[in-house]
Amino acid sequence: MKSIARILFSAATVLTVYGPASALLAADDPRDGLAKKMLPIYVKDAEAYSFAVESAPKKELELKKEPVFEWSNPARHDQQGVIFLWLRDGRPAALAGIFSHPHEKLPGRQIMHELHALDSEKLLVKRDSYHQWKPQKGLVRKELPDAPTPASTSATRILQIRRLAEGFTGHEIDYGLKRWEMRLLPTPLYRYPAAKTGVVDGALFALVSNAGTDPEVLLIIEAREVDGKLRWEYACGRYSDFELRVNWKDKEVFTSISSETNGFYNDPLHLYRLYPEKVVTLEGKLLARIKDGEAIPVEDK
Repeated sequence: MKSIARILFSAATVLTVYGPASALLAADDPRDGLAKKMLPIYVKDAEAYSFAVESAPKKELELKKEPVFEWSNPARHDQQGVIFLWLRDGRPAALAGIFSHPHEKLPGRQIMHELHALDSEKLLVKRDSYHQWKPQKGLVRKELPDAPTPASTSATRILQIRRLAEGFTGHEIDYGLKRWEMRLLPTPLYRYPAAKTGVVDGALFALVSNAGTDPEVLLIIEAREVDGKLRWEYACGRYSDFELRVNWKDKEVFTSISSETNGFYNDPLHLYRLYPEKVVTLEGKLLARIKDGEAIPVEDK
């Protein structure tokens, strides 16, 4: 559950889709038109990023301009946003949640960027902005213990993936030391059954709080070829600043606990990054840029 003070998204109603044909979903209230007005702004922000991996610095990753996830929550700061993916040879390599809420003083919406590295290699990130993201390494995969051999067909593998994902549970502890159970969103945010470079199949999931449908932990499950044999691997990623604990069956396999190096805006390796970017009108006019938490107005343009 994302606390109001953190100004992160908390979706009241969220639907998800996956795969190459994923379509942009409607906002909670299709009549308000907010999602339609904000989407071009979000897309433009996503397009400002350039990603590559360390082993191929000149090969830019592919941005899926069609978001894989959309949410709207009028009850909490009137938040609304979407999630974009960048692909490397068909599999997710980087994720950006770009969302907004009304600014407390200016007559516009404050744009937030919430990012996470998904590739196993270190990402190289370029963008022309005060805020920068510099992941220090890639997201490490681990072998999933007691998992069956990946099946030979895509149709059977997705059944395996779903069953494996259902084995992940967890909870989070908020700043008031209240415990919130987490559950798996049943539909992957994205599935990639035709990836290349050693990945035979995979899917990106989210674990959410029992208080709503906020993604708190990102979960990757992949069938990978290692030493000529296929096996299932997984990776978890922080998508919250609460204390996070994730189990695979009865064994704890992932934790994220606040500390001096694992703070509000980033984790120690900067795999996760959050920052307020700017304030804009619904028409996309820039009103202010956010620097060190302060909204600095810009000249009329």
